[in-house]
Amino acid sequence: MTFGEPSKRQINLVKALIRLKNYRKRQGLFVVEGLRATQEALNSDYAVEFIVLSDDFVKRYGEKFHGFGDVKVYEVPQKLYRTLSDTETPQGIMAVVRMKKFEIADLCTGNFLVVALDGIKDPGNMGTIIRTADAAGASGILAGKGCVDVYNPKVIRSTMGSIFHLPVMEEIDLQWALKELSIKGAKIVVTSLGGKRSYLDADYTSPVVIVFGSEAEGVSKEILNMPSEQVKIPIPGKAESLNVAVASGILLYEAARQRGALFPL
Repeated sequence: MTFGEPSKRQINLVKALIRLKNYRKRQGLFVVEGLRATQEALNSDYAVEFIVLSDDFVKRYGEKFHGFGDVKVYEVPQKLYRTLSDTETPQGIMAVVRMKKFEIADLCTGNFLVVALDGIKDPGNMGTIIRTADAAGASGILAGKGCVDVYNPKVIRSTMGSIFHLPVMEEIDLQWALKELSIKGAKIVVTSLGGKRSYLDADYTSPVVIVFGSEAEGVSKEILNMPSEQVKIPIPGKAESLNVAVASGILLYEAARQRGALFPL
């Protein structure tokens, strides 16, 4: 199996997409790396512009992997591939993917469960929350202004392909979005250390938006001052708080349980 050779412009495009947020936004493109993530992209309704393989990957897997369809595939020397890759031990396969634009209406069909993120800065947390929301059957993600770029390579890697499974809206005016979802019938549940009720006492069975705040400061005062139900996760031990990605898993799986998504109630 032989593949084409990328142009210098395409090589520079990949380098810039991996390193520069503003360039990703202008081009409307992002990069996913690794065999699993590339397969997820190819199996999704996202448009894959082209794929880059290292010659080492081709030697090991080229004859076994035929899942590229009509997508253009380029082969580069392993040494060059390492200069493109954002990982320490690259698998040797990456894809350039076109971003998709989503609207509020894409997140709120049926009995929706939306995750809203206020000031999440850590790429690992962002990616893990997206992955957890996907696993729990959430309808979509709202990443407010001030959150880490959801197309950051570290975020994409942490989602383990979930970025392709549910709508993710980024750089959203969160106050506006929460008002819009409230108009559409959603209850707003906000996680807060100052919450008076346990998260277990909240009802997640009807349309709901669950808001999680930044790692350092939690949910902003502007969001806390909006009409909402504020809940907290009880901490019987000595830890001051929980990691936000862990907290998201706890609440989202309680919501999934109440909705009968795990076991019949």
